Amino acid sequence: MPKTKLRKILPDHNKIKKNRALKIFGKHINKREIWSLNRKKILGGIFIGIFVAFIPMPFQMVLVAILTILFNVNFPIAFALIWLSNPVTMPIIYYFEYELGNILLNNKNAIEFSFEHMNDNLAKIALSLYTGTLLVCIVFSILSVLLVNFLWIKEVKKKRKKRA
Repeated sequence: MPKTKLRKILPDHNKIKKNRALKIFGKHINKREIWSLNRKKILGGIFIGIFVAFIPMPFQMVLVAILTILFNVNFPIAFALIWLSNPVTMPIIYYFEYELGNILLNNKNAIEFSFEHMNDNLAKIALSLYTGTLLVCIVFSILSVLLVNFLWIKEVKKKRKKRA
């Protein structure tokens, strides 16, 4: 996805910078690197955005902002990708991660949807959930980066061939 297409899709960084919630990051939100549209910055933003999107936790947006500032990768891409987990997709994603964790940890007990059962087995449920989460985060982040990198390079080669 070359830069010209991304510039059309992404919102203007000046509008994003004016967001009141981002004021807590002060001058760090104005770092030029986190608004850069070069391939490496985009791929880093994709990795962080996908990774954080699959973590069951509140305030994913704050974590994405911190990580993009810390690693100097594209903030708007990472910020947009965390919306993969939204109120509609969260139950599906988290249940899949929980079941994957059960398979990896060889837990045979199915979850019962009662407060007593969940309260008594909270540690076991959390262990299964976050084990599955770790694997899903790593695999989907790496696959996403590889796919976008492949498509980016293919598009650039196609444009170069067209020019020649």
